Amino acid sequence: MKELFRQTTDIIFVNLLWILVSFLGLLITLGASTTAMFRVTSQILKKNEPTNVLNLFLQSFKENFWISTLVWVVLLVFAAPLFYMYHYALNREAFILLLIAIVGAYQLLIVSLYVFPIIATFKTHNFYQLMKNSIIIANTNLWTNFKVLGSLAFLVLLIFVVHESLILIGVGFYGVLVSFHLKKVFHPYLVQLGDYSEEEGNENAIFKF
Repeated sequence: MKELFRQTTDIIFVNLLWILVSFLGLLITLGASTTAMFRVTSQILKKNEPTNVLNLFLQSFKENFWISTLVWVVLLVFAAPLFYMYHYALNREAFILLLIAIVGAYQLLIVSLYVFPIIATFKTHNFYQLMKNSIIIANTNLWTNFKVLGSLAFLVLLIFVVHESLILIGVGFYGVLVSFHLKKVFHPYLVQLGDYSEEEGNENAIFKF
């Protein structure tokens, strides 16, 4: 019971940090704050002792700020024409164009859900390699995709259907769910790289991807 209470308070704390940092940065910092959130939530799942949420969040935010922000901007740049293409195809009843827009939107969404946890778990400064690996992993784990998308749908349901104030806790719990689902996906890569350790208390593990 005590452990559950500790984990719950850590999740709420990282949720509040995510909101604070994202909105103080006028959403420009959303990519870096999301990466930092996933770094903390994955650690919450691994450790049996208290997680230093603030220090771990700030450390990840600073270390991954530029690569996470670049990814966030690129995702937005790709999202804009896909949104326009979808509405254009819908209004003109262009089925092929509509299909392309839907497939493109799915790819963009699923890669978006994988890329920030990947940045949080693996050390990389190569943008091209990061996106390439994110696309490969996102398209070779179909069952995990359903679970990750289900977690996102649950978050949207909480905020937009139940009550918008649930954003104060929902994002953190979403981060835990996604970290849990991706743990088995990332494990073989960590083992293959030879940098994986079963020691659950190691906050400073850096994995090269």
